[in-house]
Amino acid sequence: MTAQDTLTDNTALEHSPRMTSTLKKKVYIIQPTFHKMDGKLVKGFSLASCPLELPQMAGAVPLDWEKTFSHEYLEDIDYDSDASVIFITSPSNDILHARDIITQFKLKGKKVIFGAHEDGFSEDILGEVADAFYRGIPDKADVKLMLEDALHDRLKAHYDFGHHFNYPYDYTVYEGKKVNYIHVQGSTGCLFKCEFCRHPSSSNGGVYKLRDINCIIEDLRSVRKLTKYVAFKDPNFYNKRSHLLALCNRIIEEKIDVTWGAQMPIYVGKDKEVLDLMKKAGCRVIYIGFETLNQDNLDYVNKPFQVKDYIPMVRNIQNIGIRVVGYFMFGFDYDTAKSFDAVFDFVHESKIAYPLLNILTPVPGTPVFERMKREGRLDLPDAETFKEIHPLYSIPCNHAYFEPKLISREELESNFMTLSKRLSSLKEVWRRSFSKIDALSLIFLKMNLEFRKDHKRLELLNHC
Repeated sequence: MTAQDTLTDNTALEHSPRMTSTLKKKVYIIQPTFHKMDGKLVKGFSLASCPLELPQMAGAVPLDWEKTFSHEYLEDIDYDSDASVIFITSPSNDILHARDIITQFKLKGKKVIFGAHEDGFSEDILGEVADAFYRGIPDKADVKLMLEDALHDRLKAHYDFGHHFNYPYDYTVYEGKKVNYIHVQGSTGCLFKCEFCRHPSSSNGGVYKLRDINCIIEDLRSVRKLTKYVAFKDPNFYNKRSHLLALCNRIIEEKIDVTWGAQMPIYVGKDKEVLDLMKKAGCRVIYIGFETLNQDNLDYVNKPFQVKDYIPMVRNIQNIGIRVVGYFMFGFDYDTAKSFDAVFDFVHESKIAYPLLNILTPVPGTPVFERMKREGRLDLPDAETFKEIHPLYSIPCNHAYFEPKLISREELESNFMTLSKRLSSLKEVWRRSFSKIDALSLIFLKMNLEFRKDHKRLELLNHC
């Protein structure tokens, strides 16, 4: 069954088996993979991280419920599972794959609860198939409530829990699996209100919530049994400086031998005390959302940084001995053909370890989406159009689902591919990966070679 089949099959669910009045107290927790731009599911990708939602949900399941798991990157989903309740989350860039999965379980008479997404758009897409949705991060009491409601056939359509994450996550979900690095959580939300950001804090005033340090430390100890490499999933790991300092000191004091990275704003490059302590605590990579080298773009989308600070701050971070990975997007309202040359020059000059390039995807609920919708510039203004067009916008995204302002859509996509080609040359790949010779050099070489492969795939698609 394909995702497209499920979009047109509105009658199949009516004939699915009826649930018995007594459910087996067993839950199956699924983290789906996603389709690449070539339409193929990402399977067994050696650099794929182990998503946070799987151990997060597993850690909150009550002790009197049996639990099983599927990480679809590494294994197939068991559609014959005898679990009576299915918990599923999904990468937001392939919500229709989640719809396909849910539909297949509903045909087998399962109760399906979808969650972790904060946007109503996902619910609009999946509302015809899932039994219930939850928002936020549920703790043990919240999950018990949902499971009891499923058990007694009284599931609500929606559950809003907020972020209740002060409990240890269950990382045994990854035991026996080949993993490279695993996500850990220190906080949710972000100080900033960037208008393109899919995170809900972009629309509610820049709210963040810090996780109890004891829980973070316990998770790091659990993860260390599986791998040495950790990526903090926080949208902004530098939300509260004192919390970050306290966490780093605990990692050092308790001798937790992990190598980790986290997403932070560029101005952490001004804070030598924090950078020094992070390095001692095992930080070796900082992920920075540069987004654009055009100051007008930054100002327009309410990202409060200065382009002139980028190179000096990157240098400060690198001089401490920490690598920088950079995110860049194209299609902002002040982008021109020169925007692509500026990013190439910046990546080349700064020697950041790895560039992540994407054409902007206007996310429903964000100010950028709403503005483009008012202006009639969107291809996907609502859930119904989304289902009809059935887009695939994975990473990297080289397709514009909107009309840019200062250049044509064709110019945006063509210049994106040209930049991707320039940055994926073997010379640039080698230069970035070995700008600093250390234990991570081979890992970054592997990542940059995958960047090169992604470009080759996109080229083939463009010629089809």
